[in-house]
Amino acid sequence: MVYPANADLVTAEASWPAAAKPVRTAFLDSDEGKANGSKTPRFILFQDGNVILAVTGNAGWKDQMWPKLVEVTGTKA
Repeated sequence: MVYPANADLVTAEASWPAAAKPVRTAFLDSDEGKANGSKTPRFILFQDGNVILAVTGNAGWKDQMWPKLVEVTGTKA
């Protein structure tokens, strides 16, 4: 989890814990990161060194991220 003081710090390296820095780098290199890097709330699904999905907002969580998590974990909602 990253808790920056404001949206400008969302992409700042110092805002990210060391273990999450590879996620930050992959996200900022992705198309979504380049287009919407500082939008919040931000949800990133990172697997095997790649950003699988990155979405913003509650609708992004509900409509895109939650179904993708169910899919990749093989669970039921």
